[in-house]
Amino acid sequence: MSSDPTSPVSLAHSYIANARFHRRFTLEATATHGPLNVTYAEFGRQPDESGTTPTILLIPGMFSSRYLGVQLHAIADKLGVRVLVVDRPGMGGSTDVPLVQRMSIWVELVPRLLTHLGIQHVALASHSAGTMYLLNTLYHCPDLLYPNNMAINMLAPWVDPAHSHNTSMQMLQYIPTKAFGIWHRIPRFFLLQAGPAFASSGAVVKKVTNAISSNDTSSQDNSHQEKQRRHIEEVYGVSRDMQAELDSLMHKYMFEENTVGANSEALQCLRKEPNNTWGKCEDYEVFVREIVDLERGRDREGTPLRIQAYFAESDVMIGKKGQAYFEECWRGTNGEYKDVVEFASTTVPDTDHDTLALSVDVWEGIFQGVLEVVGSHSN
Repeated sequence: MSSDPTSPVSLAHSYIANARFHRRFTLEATATHGPLNVTYAEFGRQPDESGTTPTILLIPGMFSSRYLGVQLHAIADKLGVRVLVVDRPGMGGSTDVPLVQRMSIWVELVPRLLTHLGIQHVALASHSAGTMYLLNTLYHCPDLLYPNNMAINMLAPWVDPAHSHNTSMQMLQYIPTKAFGIWHRIPRFFLLQAGPAFASSGAVVKKVTNAISSNDTSSQDNSHQEKQRRHIEEVYGVSRDMQAELDSLMHKYMFEENTVGANSEALQCLRKEPNNTWGKCEDYEVFVREIVDLERGRDREGTPLRIQAYFAESDVMIGKKGQAYFEECWRGTNGEYKDVVEFASTTVPDTDHDTLALSVDVWEGIFQGVLEVVGSHSN
């Protein structure tokens, strides 16, 4: 590390060492599991004494590391929101669990962690494989959402390859299950090369996909990344050079910690295990119908469930068919869900599956949307 405390390298090391990015919690033992360690991070605005700081629970995709929220810290801090990111089992310092238990552990953990932090309500956001965890949180823990802002934001929501009909994803399903025992080691060859901060959510799959389809989007990725860095530098005060150092450090630290949980999530995303590993959202169409029925039975003074989906202009992982399927599930037939669900879909120009999750415009919109509705009466 540079001896100059004002150099981008030194500043990046100090930035990422923030104690708020390295929190720990223990989920107490139950009849189905022993005590489980959990690591998590808090980004953005410090919670105020009254506990009213608007808070978003961000659920990243595969390789669901808390480090993936570092680039959002300055944005969230300036705009006045708090962002919570939790290492799922087998990531960071979070205890790994069998694949079949991942979802049940998650929906048990979320309310207990929020209680521990004194957080009564949150908004929800997810990227890629985090979609299934978000939907299960919505189903099992609806009271954790702000009652006057039942807003759900999903970026590049993951779609079962059987519905996306994505040839590359279907080809990956033919990889023997045992081969995924080393899946978490592959990023060392792909992701430690100064990729975008959120690339780890799906870049392993994308790199393999590009090899299969000869769809190399590296120049587009670099162009988008540079645009985002310039914007963050100009508006949020984090220099471009420091951001580049942070990207490198995030991946370095992430892969120095445990990442074995990504093996289970790869199997989960590709449907390579026969057990019910997607929880309540095994079938998105059925899930939406169940949520609609539940919402119609709640007394929420007519406040609709607001679903906002963001899709990349070019997505080699879910494709246009996957997007259309997801949109159809939430829109229903002839708008049959409009009485309780406000669904909106946005395709973000010049993005792919991973760079979408780095779009400052998208996050500014999400943060500002939460602020406008939640205001100063969040918790």
